[in-house]
Amino acid sequence: MKVLLLFVFLWGILAPGLPLRGQATPGPETPASPPVAPIAGQQGDDTDRFGALLEEVDHQHAAFEKLQAQNMAEVARLLRTRRCQISRIGGDLDRTITAMNNYLDAEKKYWQTWNDAEEKRVEGQRTTLASMETDKERTATLIDKEKEGREDLERRKKDLEQSPRTQQIIKEIDDLVLDITESEKRLAEAQKYFDSLTEQIKNMKTSIEARLIGIRQSLYRLEAWRLQTTAYYEKQRAAAQEVCNTKQPGAPRQPLSTPGSNPQ
Repeated sequence: MKVLLLFVFLWGILAPGLPLRGQATPGPETPASPPVAPIAGQQGDDTDRFGALLEEVDHQHAAFEKLQAQNMAEVARLLRTRRCQISRIGGDLDRTITAMNNYLDAEKKYWQTWNDAEEKRVEGQRTTLASMETDKERTATLIDKEKEGREDLERRKKDLEQSPRTQQIIKEIDDLVLDITESEKRLAEAQKYFDSLTEQIKNMKTSIEARLIGIRQSLYRLEAWRLQTTAYYEKQRAAAQEVCNTKQPGAPRQPLSTPGSNPQ
């Protein structure tokens, strides 16, 4: 799954600011389009590990988008009439919000399932990392011992070189030179392994929770979008209510009769 494409920061993909509250005179403006919904299924990855959940996200998203387009067009039309129609507008908004929540709950379940799976993966990687840290410590100890051994061999070689050169001493010097050479090879191999472990541990620490953090960011992004979009819908509800608030009751066409009196 192309997870990295889903880590886009929330405010970079949402639509511009919410529409301003409608004015009582000359009347509320036609509402702008609501923020664009994020959707996991937009990546089109047929190999997604949780494909069934992703299909449900697509289904709920399509149903929400269709209902939102219909209802918000109706809300805009009703607002333009400048008549008090809060019941109809409120019903449209309530049904749209319900569809939105159905979609977001489906996508939240998708990301939460991924989050749980990634937590298990990270737990396993942490165990591997702990083992690598132990190997690194053992390698560092080996390198220190090899350095001490080589320094000892070099001292012995120097002492022998200062002694009278007999055949036995010459042989011992040659053997020491060979031992020093072998020690240097072991030291070089240990150092190479040590450096490799250090780099692997560094990289693993950097990336071990990268996907997990990205998945959690997607969950936060959904909730932020839910709040922003709900606020947009409520602004439309407030605009409709404001129209109703500006209406005044009309005066009776004629005075009411006083009880017991004869109407004129």
